[in-house]
Amino acid sequence: MTKKYFGIEIPFIEKMGFEAEKISEDLVEVTINIEPWQTNSFGVSHGGVMMTLLDFTMAMAAKVKMNHDGAAMTIDMSTSFMKAAKGKVKAHGTVLKSGKAIQFCEATAYDESGDILAKSMGTFRLIEAKPL
Repeated sequence: MTKKYFGIEIPFIEKMGFEAEKISEDLVEVTINIEPWQTNSFGVSHGGVMMTLLDFTMAMAAKVKMNHDGAAMTIDMSTSFMKAAKGKVKAHGTVLKSGKAIQFCEATAYDESGDILAKSMGTFRLIEAKPL
């Protein structure tokens, strides 16, 4: 059985191993335990894993803020990396500004000691989730 995330099935996110730890109108918290297959040649999280975590966290923050049961499509995303990620990573996502369909969000990823690993800002469009 496929896991649902905020009301929709996302096989890629399920494979990544993300877990929604907190869901509120003001904050979404998602965690991941970095697995060996998610690392780069330096043995730390691949940047794409971190960007996916931050993207997912912001998109879910947009959905929760607007009580939207469809999908959130990324329009634009900017990410800055500050420290390599290993082990358990936690991301916090919030909505900075809401429109009827467009949401401006931010997310920050932290390691277990609370150090910032990466920060993103993103713009998302809320759409109806329709199977292809």
